[in-house]
Amino acid sequence: MAERESRPLAWLGIETVKAGRGEVALEMEGRPDFADGDRIHRGFLAVLAQSALEGAIAADAVPGQAASGFDLQCNFTGVARAGERLRAVARVVHSGRRTALAECTITGPQGRLIGTATATFQPAEADG
Repeated sequence: MAERESRPLAWLGIETVKAGRGEVALEMEGRPDFADGDRIHRGFLAVLAQSALEGAIAADAVPGQAASGFDLQCNFTGVARAGERLRAVARVVHSGRRTALAECTITGPQGRLIGTATATFQPAEADG
């Protein structure tokens, strides 16, 4: 997987901790400036999940192929708190000619489930 620098991900402190064919794990600190009170705003969790989902799809792509996401579904079952290390693990569930589907779990300390996400992508030619 060719990795390119992403200014938004760098600003958010999102780091790749694992990358393999069709699977990616990202982590970030739940910074106090991401929080309302001590709860991390779920928009930041959605960005973490979407980034992992896109990474998994990119890791599964053939050379010269890109993918454009057109659907993101997030379900939050828990709360992320300021100061916690958050992890998003995404993997490709389906990779076809017309669509690709990836799923993600977002966890906190000790693997506590915070949420899940899925995204649907449409394969396309990579920008040259």
